[in-house]
Amino acid sequence: MKTEKRSKFKKAQKRVQNIKGFYDHLKVYVIANTILFLVKDRGYEFFVSKGVDDPAFFEWLSWNVILTPVLWGVGLVIHGVVVFKLKGKTWSELKPKFIKDWEQNQLQKFMKEDGE
Repeated sequence: MKTEKRSKFKKAQKRVQNIKGFYDHLKVYVIANTILFLVKDRGYEFFVSKGVDDPAFFEWLSWNVILTPVLWGVGLVIHGVVVFKLKGKTWSELKPKFIKDWEQNQLQKFMKEDGE
């Protein structure tokens, strides 16, 4: 009985850590991208003042300022799905049955080969 309680406690503790990790990730995402957008205009001014007048460079810079939060946001959404929807389950818990069966068959096959 104590082992079962301890196991539930460890699982709950891990879940709380996963949720805290997600909110830390979200906090860094918001802060970093806010700074990115605030410095964007100053970055353009800085490069213009240094004599950079290549339109391709400024287009590249614009795409990076846009794509950084978008791609990072995709990662953040995936992190949120893992934490809240999948409740932090491990890959072995999420594996489809056919993969588990295949692994089991392979283990038995190799054990037989080693035993002969």
